[in-house]
Formats: sequence, C-alpha cells, structure tokens
Amino acid sequence: MNATDALIEKWHAFAGQSKDEIAAQFSDESRLLFAEVLVKCLGDTGRRGAKFASAEEFAQYVLDLRGNEKAWSRQLGGVLLKAQEQFDGGHSEDAKETLRSFRTACPWRFFAEIANTQLENFGG
Repeated sequence: MNATDALIEKWHAFAGQSKDEIAAQFSDESRLLFAEVLVKCLGDTGRRGAKFASAEEFAQYVLDLRGNEKAWSRQLGGVLLKAQEQFDGGHSEDAKETLRSFRTACPWRFFAEIANTQLENFGG
C-alpha cells in the first residue's frame, strides 16, 4: 500500500464515523489528517491551517468533505460507464471528451487519475 492509499484508508475510517464520534476526536492529530487530505487529495492549501470554532463545526466539515468525495465517486462510476458505452458504440472521441471533462472538473486527484487512466486506455 502506498502513502496515498494509506492516507485514504485512514481518512475513510475517520470520516466514516458519526458527527459525535468525530467531534470527540477533535485534536491536533485529527486537524492534521483533515489538512493532509485537503492538500494531498484535493490540492487545496487555502484551508490548510483553518481554525474551527468548535469540535462540532470541525466534525461537520469532515462529514461534508466525505459527502463530497462520495458524490464525486458516484459521478466517476457514471462517467466510466458512459465513456465505455460511447467507446463500444464507435464514438471514441465522445468517450475521450467525457473522460477529459470529468478529469478537468473533478477536484479529487485520485478520481481524476482514474479517468485519465481510462482516457489513456482509449488512446487519448
């Protein structure tokens, strides 16, 4: 398992808890995990040293970010299916554009990388 995979696994275990469980773990360590996910998974350095008014506010940010990640994951699944159908139907340029559009729009680096890998598989 590489460092990114380990980070994602740790993030999912942390962010998969209830709001109360996350709030109870509000600490420098949990804030560092949140910041590391923002920087390494999203490239977002703007909120790196964010201050949170309370443990509950922090927990809500964590849950919101995890919800955003899940939404992009579902969207990636749909994009991959659509692109494959386009490709199989002889519309390779449309398939490539579908993947390019997702890659450009998706803030989650690892999902964008998956779309890029499929794009490369389609020759594009």
